[in-house]
Formats: sequence, C-alpha cells, structure tokens
Amino acid sequence: MTETGEAGRPSVIIRKYANRRLYDTGGSRYVTLGEVAGMVGQGLRVRVLAAGSGTDLTRQVLAQIFFDGESGDGLLDEAVLTRLIQLRRHPERGVLSRHLNQALETFPRPRANGADVLPFEGSNNQGPAHARIDALQARLRRLIGEADRTRK
Repeated sequence: MTETGEAGRPSVIIRKYANRRLYDTGGSRYVTLGEVAGMVGQGLRVRVLAAGSGTDLTRQVLAQIFFDGESGDGLLDEAVLTRLIQLRRHPERGVLSRHLNQALETFPRPRANGADVLPFEGSNNQGPAHARIDALQARLRRLIGEADRTRK
C-alpha cells in the first residue's frame, strides 16, 4: 500500500513477519533490508508494521539498516556512539534529537535520480563532503557536551 506521508512524500507500507521477512504491500513482494534502504534513499517515507499486531517497527528497522552499514570507518565514531547510548534515557533527549535534525539539514539531500550527493564509503574522497561529515561529528560532540552540562 502506498499513501502520502509528511510533506507529500509517498509512503511505502512494509509488513514485518515473525520470521523477520519484510513484505512491501504496495509492490506485493518480499523485500530485503537493502531494498528498504534504497527506498529511503530515493526519498520515500517507509513505514514498517508488525504483520500480526500492526505495531509500528519503523524506527527499529531504520536503526538496523543504519547500524548494519556502520562497519569499519562509518559515519559515527566510537565516542559519539558511546555518548548517544549513554544519553538515550536523558530527560532532555528530545532537545538533542532536534539539534541533530537541524545539523543534518545542512547536508545536501540525495538527488531526485537516486544518485548520492556524498561519496560512498571507501571512495577515498577527502573533499568537501568528508569535511562536512567531520564538522557534523564535531558539532554532535559539542551538543552532547552541552546536554551533559545541563543535566548536572
């Protein structure tokens, strides 16, 4: 099933079965996590629902996709991941989430044709995109530090 999501973006409904299989209701076919990642990369809003109960599993599936791709020299370094885990139960975590969203908005969106604006991992590109990722990580560390200070 496809519906219109936020800001008029098409929404794809995926059912997740107990055997961990994912079923695209609009395309009437089983899909892989990689295919779901491709849908998100194309700008589609993906919603993942438990097949039996209808429980929304979107965040868990998106997190799984993200962290499956975080091997080796990933987007987030160990220090940032450690602090995010430590802050996940922080009473002001919503503020951190809003700051992260604002920081991420400074990055260009993927092109309409699905081509990535940022280089793929392992491309050895040390150009502007790589510098922006480094700057984002530094800003994230500062935001985490600010959250720590407000908690004390």
